[in-house]
Parts: sequence; structure tokens; C-alpha cells
Amino acid sequence: MHNVILALGSNITDRQLQLQKALTLCKAYVSIGQTTPVIETAAIGVTAPPYANQMARATTTLTLDELTDNLKAIEQQLGRKRGGNLVAIDIDIMQYDNQRLHHNDWDRQYIKTLITHL
Repeated sequence: MHNVILALGSNITDRQLQLQKALTLCKAYVSIGQTTPVIETAAIGVTAPPYANQMARATTTLTLDELTDNLKAIEQQLGRKRGGNLVAIDIDIMQYDNQRLHHNDWDRQYIKTLITHL
């Protein structure tokens, strides 16, 4: 069993609903033990609507590559399109066991805020 931390974000009209849908779909691949409250943050580096962000602590039997592929498929299922300023859903694996990923994101204030709730 592998321990993971996921970060989820959306900046479309029903962004909190998108987070709920994403977490529901993630349950096919991870067992979610804990989620943070949803917080709203401004877009970073682009002009775009604000994001709803949330993190989840979970476990999985999947390898990192398998989990990544499945989470990217969930993003596509929920309408994620690369490029542009509207993000239907973004699901990032922030940590897989003791391996931290997305190193630059750990310094972002919303990640620092959310991680305190896990």
C-alpha cells in the first residue's frame, strides 16, 4: 500500500462540484482517508477566474505511473483541456510515499495552507 497526497483545483463555474466529482472518481484508484476544506485562491501567473482548491490524503495499490495515468484520465473525463485559462479540473499527486512531486508547488501559499489540514 502506498501513501499519497493529492491536490485538486478547478476554476470553472461549478468548481466545488468539479472537486466533488473528481474525488468520487478518484475513489476507484485510491482510498481517501482525509480531505481538507475547500479554499478559493487567485490564479497564479495568468488572468483567470479564481480557483477552488482542496487536498486529500489517500492510499493506493497502484504504482506512481499507473496512478498518474488514471488521474489524467479523470481530468479528461471531467473536461480538462490543456492550454487556456479555464481549468475544469487539475489533479496533482503531490506526494507518493516519501517522494515529493511538483516541487515548486510546495512553496505556494495555498499548498502550505491546505497541508496543515491533513
